[in-house]
Amino acid sequence: MATVVNSVHRSNFLEKLTVRLSHTEILLFTKYLSVLLRSGLPIDEALDLLLQQAKGPLKKVLTNIKITVTSGKTFADGLELYPQIFSSVYVNLIRAGEASGQLQQNFEQLSGQMQKEHELRQKIQGAMMYPMIVLVTALGVSTGIVVFVLPNIIKLFDALDVELPVTTKALLWIAVNANKHGLIIALVALALVALFFFARTLKPVKPITHWLVLHVPVVGNIDRNTNLARISRLLGTLLKTGMPITDALPVTISVLKNVYYRKLFFRVQDVLAKGGTIASALQLSPGLVPPIAVRLIRVGEETGTLDDMLLYLASFYEQEVDESTKNAATLLEPLMIVMIGIMVGTLAFSIITPIYKVIGSI
Repeated sequence: MATVVNSVHRSNFLEKLTVRLSHTEILLFTKYLSVLLRSGLPIDEALDLLLQQAKGPLKKVLTNIKITVTSGKTFADGLELYPQIFSSVYVNLIRAGEASGQLQQNFEQLSGQMQKEHELRQKIQGAMMYPMIVLVTALGVSTGIVVFVLPNIIKLFDALDVELPVTTKALLWIAVNANKHGLIIALVALALVALFFFARTLKPVKPITHWLVLHVPVVGNIDRNTNLARISRLLGTLLKTGMPITDALPVTISVLKNVYYRKLFFRVQDVLAKGGTIASALQLSPGLVPPIAVRLIRVGEETGTLDDMLLYLASFYEQEVDESTKNAATLLEPLMIVMIGIMVGTLAFSIITPIYKVIGSI
């Protein structure tokens, strides 16, 4: 058995590159396992039942986890084989549950936290879907006109003995260059997009991009509330499972993506180590954590209900994100209609004006 377990660990590097599970698959796996454990099944039998229904990558993951568990290691050890699938939060919650004998309760807490995270993500994506479809359609139609329609009327405009408007000259210049150097322009555009997404992952660039996102009107408010909702939900869930704050903070920090919130909670960690409170550290950054949130956290610390206060804040900010994204989508729709109208009007003006000039001179 030890040989088999060692082979699982040796194959881990390759699987880190190949095996992936969607957020929905991980959520369903967590929910099903929580239900099975609640019914009284031991973890190995629960894994056997899930294995009978699993397919594809999930079956491979469960097989290796089952081998790890049956070899005498913990379920958390099996999850650690797949750090690209199960986050440090996930693993630490399960490890704490196994150590305290509250594995099923921790699975329920984890399932609830993941469900809220999934709902938050779906709300944001759903609210932005329609504006994105309209924008992509508008760009596609504009590109089609420039590439396929305008080149066919260039000769007509060349034959007209009239002074062309500036907008017409600009459109013709774009059409000519799009036809002559279309492939190069497309490759350069793709390279710039790829460079942008690569650059924003670089450590020196992240403070700039994260600062910009936090300070863009409307978007900054949504991003701030999203961060607060996720942090509150995660930290509250960890505390609810019985994990001490000194252990919960490093786990929370490990999954924070925004550099400014990471710095803030590293400061919280230092303040706590010196005997201070979370609220006293957070109140120094009102731009990241509003005073109302600081007050509720202070009340939670003073009354011993910090976990409940954090979960309340999480629900509050999730609702704020939901409302903000809906309002942003509502505001974007008329704005995009105006932009499309301007684009159509400019095209019509640029094409029709020279023709009217010729007709008027006859």
